[in-house]
Amino acid sequence: MSLSLLLALAGCDAAIIASQRAAAEAEAEADVAVKAEAGGQAVVAAEAAPVKDDGEAKVEANVDVKVELKPEALDLETVTYLIKKGKVKDADALEKKLNNPKEKLHSIDIDGDGKLDKIQIVEVKQGDTIIFELHAFPSGKKDKDNFVIVGYVNFTADKTTNVLVVKATYAPCFIGYDTIVYDYTVPIVVKNDVVVVSGGVGFYGWLYAPRPAYVGVVVWDAPTVVIDVHHDGCWPPGHCKHHHKHKHKGKWKGKGKHWH
Repeated sequence: MSLSLLLALAGCDAAIIASQRAAAEAEAEADVAVKAEAGGQAVVAAEAAPVKDDGEAKVEANVDVKVELKPEALDLETVTYLIKKGKVKDADALEKKLNNPKEKLHSIDIDGDGKLDKIQIVEVKQGDTIIFELHAFPSGKKDKDNFVIVGYVNFTADKTTNVLVVKATYAPCFIGYDTIVYDYTVPIVVKNDVVVVSGGVGFYGWLYAPRPAYVGVVVWDAPTVVIDVHHDGCWPPGHCKHHHKHKHKGKWKGKGKHWH
């Protein structure tokens, strides 16, 4: 077989491999899109991709997010306040506050079903930076892979100036996301390249303690179960003669009355 023919065949094989690789990448990107409807508008879940720029770790969306939310739908200012003032001891406590309707920290309802979506905190560690990604799960889907990243809280240890920079920003699905930043600094001490936050207790003590990265567990509300009991007869015998009702006075959280 001539040399020219061998080179031609090798070129074809390379073209086929390149074509297959491009198809696989296109399919992977398509899997990121979440096909949900929110007021007639397609919802796309942005998969986070860590990117380093000038030494500072950032998280950016890989895909175009078509969900449009207003900044008042997520109170990032209060989120940073809770962290700064030590009102939460760790990411789990912060996540519970985010999902507590009484706290009114968010009103996100991506699928428009009238119910608040669950917010999950996913921690990403990149060198001296710790990032909390805030994932919103449409309540009507109940799918762990169906989410939209709605915000970030970054903790960057600047070992040159000995400060911890805390910065909260909205994800691209928010209107004006690139113009709104909530940030502040906290004094730190660096010992043997290990960050020690002033005070060493509370949220920051937890943040820099040796531990695995935090990933919140999304728990959806259980469906309401209605039990309809019909008394066709009296049991035990004679029970009907003393049939009466009273309200339950204990700590049972259900509604209704007990029959005896």
